[in-house]
Amino acid sequence: MNITVEQNDERIVITLPPDIDPIDLQYGLRYFKFVDIVSRSKATPQDIDALSKSVKFAIAKPIIDRLRILDEFKDLQQSDGI
Repeated sequence: MNITVEQNDERIVITLPPDIDPIDLQYGLRYFKFVDIVSRSKATPQDIDALSKSVKFAIAKPIIDRLRILDEFKDLQQSDGI
């Protein structure tokens, strides 16, 4: 695979072969977007931990509620420490 990268005062040009998988290219572009967003973030590690726990709790509740319908999981309890 032949990839070239050229940089001038105005831009960086990346040339890719036409047979590159568009899905792989999309993953790469999403990574660049992620890096850009994270570089401007003012979140502390504690903020990230709190957000992560909140998201896990919000995701886990509906899943646990659906599992409780099944006999094997009827006694399943949700932990506040998720």
